[in-house]
Amino acid sequence: MRGSRLPNQLGQFPATRLRRNRRDNWSRRMVGENEIGVNDLIWPIFIQEGTNKRSKVTTMPGVERISLDLLKETISIAVSLGIPAIAIFPVIQDELKNEDGTEAINPDNLICKGIRQIAKEKQDIGIIC
Repeated sequence: MRGSRLPNQLGQFPATRLRRNRRDNWSRRMVGENEIGVNDLIWPIFIQEGTNKRSKVTTMPGVERISLDLLKETISIAVSLGIPAIAIFPVIQDELKNEDGTEAINPDNLICKGIRQIAKEKQDIGIIC
């Protein structure tokens, strides 16, 4: 087939841009796309080795790292609030870190232990790690 099938006026836009859906406050609220509710939340949980242990995260005021045995209480709170998922952030000991990241594939690492602990509780909550 010879020649272009596209019109010669490519790139020209209408002289009037239709903005009727955004002119008034009521219509902007009605057609707005984003609303954040509890179903959009993910609760971050910082975990550490130990028993009955809580330690503050100095860079985040009001946030604590908890040991695995305290996960049950935290998960129960998240479920009761209607939060659909949690994200687990482990504190990895310095001696376990290396350039190859072998601790990440260790089936008995802190994150795997945490997931197993949460699974034992049989709560209806998603786990993101």
